[in-house]
Amino acid sequence: MKTANHAERHAFVKYDNGHYLLYLNEQAATFDMPEHENPIEGYSYTGDMEDGSTIIEAKNVTDETRRSKFIAGLIGKRYSIDAQIAILANGADTEEHGQELREFEAYRNKCKQDVDELLNR
Repeated sequence: MKTANHAERHAFVKYDNGHYLLYLNEQAATFDMPEHENPIEGYSYTGDMEDGSTIIEAKNVTDETRRSKFIAGLIGKRYSIDAQIAILANGADTEEHGQELREFEAYRNKCKQDVDELLNR
């Protein structure tokens, strides 16, 4: 994971036709910039890209589908579609499957919280 500081607040930006950059894990930050004499107030973001963003796969995003596409893109960073189908199909029929389902649901809820926070900036 990479953390980067920005003078301006960020939320998301379209990267290319199949990807978006999400600026997650926002924290208030005070940092030095060469062009400024004194430290400045801004924001830090932590993600997998050099600028602190997290790249996700998301196509055909509209205002109406943005939330669900971003959540699905974040979930897809950890769980492939095949893994998601298997976890949901297995349910909690065994203790092991139940644990996998609980972990998936916890991650899914975290993705929802992260996207909601990002979209409410």
